[in-house]
Amino acid sequence: MDARWEKATPYYSRTGLHIEIYDRMEWPANGPDVPFLVELAEESGGPVLELASGTGRVAWAIAEAGIKVVGLDLHPGMIKAAEAKRQDYPDAVGGRVRFEQGDMTDFNLGQTFRFAYITFRSFQALLTPEAQRACLQSVWRHLEPGGRLMINLFDPKLSRCDAGADWPIEQETLRNPATGLDVEQRSIERVNDPLSQTLKILWQLQEKDGSGRVVREAIERLDLRWTYRQEMRYLLELCGFEVEAEYSDFQKSPPAYGGEQVWVVRKTAASS
Repeated sequence: MDARWEKATPYYSRTGLHIEIYDRMEWPANGPDVPFLVELAEESGGPVLELASGTGRVAWAIAEAGIKVVGLDLHPGMIKAAEAKRQDYPDAVGGRVRFEQGDMTDFNLGQTFRFAYITFRSFQALLTPEAQRACLQSVWRHLEPGGRLMINLFDPKLSRCDAGADWPIEQETLRNPATGLDVEQRSIERVNDPLSQTLKILWQLQEKDGSGRVVREAIERLDLRWTYRQEMRYLLELCGFEVEAEYSDFQKSPPAYGGEQVWVVRKTAASS
C-alpha cells in the first residue's frame, strides 16, 4: 500500500464531499430499496429501527408513510445531514423521526421495535464475525417478540475475491446539490484478503468547477467484509432469527449468485 492509504480518512467519517453527494449516489442494479422498506414498515405498524441510517433517505420516507422510526448512525456528520432535512417536512412527519448516534454492535435505545433494517450493504462494514454477531444480538434485544429484520449485502463473486483479482475501476460523476458543481468519485486501488473475507477500497473524490479545475478533493478508505449466503443463514439462526424470505434484489426476485442478498427474518428463540 502506498502513502495514500495512510492519509485516507474512513468512509463517511467527516462532513464533506462524500456526505454532500450521498443521496445522489448510484445504486447497483438491484433496484430501489425505499419502496420495499416502506412496505415492510407499514406491515409492521411501527415503531421501526434503522441501523446505519445515514442521511435519513429511508427513515424520512417511512415517517412520511405515517410510521415512527429511530435512526442510529455512528457518524455525527451523517446525523447532521439527516437532521437538516427536518425543515423540509411538516411537524407531524418530523415528530415521527428521531436520530441517535451510536455503534450498531452495542447500543441501548430504551425501547423495542416491530421492524428493524440495515440497508445499503452497511452490515458489511462490520469486519469480523464477532462484530456481526454482536450487532445481530443487539438488534434481537431491541425487537418485540416476532419482530422482523431486513439485512442487505452483496453476494460475493468468487472471481473477484482472490487476493490478485482484477477488479474494474468504478467511477461516476454526480452533481453536488450543496454547490451545484460536479463531483467525480473514482476507485483508485483495491486490496482483497480472502482469509478474513475483507476488502479495502481507496476512493478519490474530486469536485470540479466549469473549467474542469479541481476545487476540492478527498481520499477515503472503505473497508468491508463479504459474507457468503449460507454463512449468513447460519449466523442469523445462531442469533435467534428465522428466515422468512431470501431475495436477490428489492423486487423480490429469488436468490441468484453474484447479485444481492436481501434477507427478511423474524425474531424467534433466544439468541445464543
